[in-house]
Amino acid sequence: MNTQPSTDANLQSLMKMLESKDGLVRQKARIALVEMGDPAVIPLSEALKHSKLDHTRWGAAKALGEIVDARSIPALVHALDDTDADVAWLAGLALKKFEKAAWRLLLQKLIENGVDSVRRRSGTRHVFSGQKSEGFNDLLEELMTALEDSALPEAGGIVAGEILKRMRSDDADWD
Repeated sequence: MNTQPSTDANLQSLMKMLESKDGLVRQKARIALVEMGDPAVIPLSEALKHSKLDHTRWGAAKALGEIVDARSIPALVHALDDTDADVAWLAGLALKKFEKAAWRLLLQKLIENGVDSVRRRSGTRHVFSGQKSEGFNDLLEELMTALEDSALPEAGGIVAGEILKRMRSDDADWD
């Protein structure tokens, strides 16, 4: 028996519930989406990136942080620059759970367009706070200092580039 249509219908229904004005309805939807797991990742990521409703983006970020699927990393990185500080905070908490798996995209976005964005710099600092990785701890400390409010915005991009260079070097060592 094919359960795909019922799963799709249930998923669509839950995503619609995530838009509700009623907080309890949204909470039930979020819990069910987290329990659904894998099939919910892409719709939640889309909602996080494109919903005009703060509470829908909040619910999507919260759910993605509980599911912890690498396919959500781009949407979570995007959400670090969300106009709703709570959404950005939840995206940062979620990205911390990915540890080094989130670094590459996060650092690339910081270099591309984030050094001038206070929200992006603050979100990136939040994600990297407390993270440690052998061979990177010196640069992680530099990054944390470079992303402080008083630091020059360009400094974050420079250190991000150094971390990416070291990551590429490590990847080449495995080839």
